[in-house]
Amino acid sequence: MKSHDGSTVIVVLALWRRPMEGLSSLCNMEGLAEVPHEDTARVGAPPGFVHRHPRGQARQERTTCFYRGFKYTRAWTSSRKIAYRCSRFRSGCRGTLEVTIATMGFSAVRPHTCRDAVPAPGRIEDVTMEMMSRADALAIEQVARPARQIWEALRDEFYGAANGNVVRGLSELQVQRRIYRARHQHFSGDVHGAIEIPPLSLALDEAVSFFQFHYVTINNENLNKPTRLLGWAHPSLVNLLRYHGTTLFVDGTFHCVPRGYKQCVIFMVHDRASGIFVPVYYVLSTSRSGDSYWDMLHFVVQSTDQQLEPAEVVCDLRLDYSTRSIHNSLMPLW
Repeated sequence: MKSHDGSTVIVVLALWRRPMEGLSSLCNMEGLAEVPHEDTARVGAPPGFVHRHPRGQARQERTTCFYRGFKYTRAWTSSRKIAYRCSRFRSGCRGTLEVTIATMGFSAVRPHTCRDAVPAPGRIEDVTMEMMSRADALAIEQVARPARQIWEALRDEFYGAANGNVVRGLSELQVQRRIYRARHQHFSGDVHGAIEIPPLSLALDEAVSFFQFHYVTINNENLNKPTRLLGWAHPSLVNLLRYHGTTLFVDGTFHCVPRGYKQCVIFMVHDRASGIFVPVYYVLSTSRSGDSYWDMLHFVVQSTDQQLEPAEVVCDLRLDYSTRSIHNSLMPLW
């Protein structure tokens, strides 16, 4: 097809195509600021509301401790002593630990049979506050890291076998709750807000913004679900779009998108130096309408200071009406 200024617009319609591998890691963001069910129940709760955890979970958080990498559970108490046994006692481990209340000293009474233990004298150490601070920091610094992995890192750091003291701190459930709560407060509980600020907005290992735009418009077909566009691009690659007379390839990939989105449109430009097409823009869209295509093309053009003047534009899409929509959107721009 020929545009009004003589540039060529080639539209290629692909009925079937395989999704691009690796894009799922870019689009899989919905779980980043997710809050578990027990925490979301408290968000926005009325005054006086008391959230009650299951009795077994609360008891476990109060009656466990760690020593030399072993987890102990409180077995019995008296006026003089508190006895702990290995958390694997049901599997036959006979490891026990006794704490003297008067002196707050402890002694390993029976060795473990679940694995070799190295008994040594030490003291009782409370690392609750340190674990809280560390969990809060990691929750924000490593926002893409699952809460389970952060707990494993904290467990090895504070409860590892190298520590010769009896350690009292947070349980796995408490750490995970704190991680979800910290992320919810920092990002206001909105996954779209999480990707707009560091560290998720930055390019990998670079202090430049990979996130480019977030645009929301009204959806006349469904007022409860607005049309949303999210765009990412590396600033260095955006400069490739400024060259005059290049070839622009627009690829619509429909399977590698998070829930609620209909497509990921990838804008690629032909790099004359290397002779290959380089992906520049990744745009997530909740719509395949002509207005959404016009909006995403508008942002791509504006990012180049309106210097985008390709010789031809190739589109690889699946649906006929999408092809017509993007062609109609291209004509007013060039």
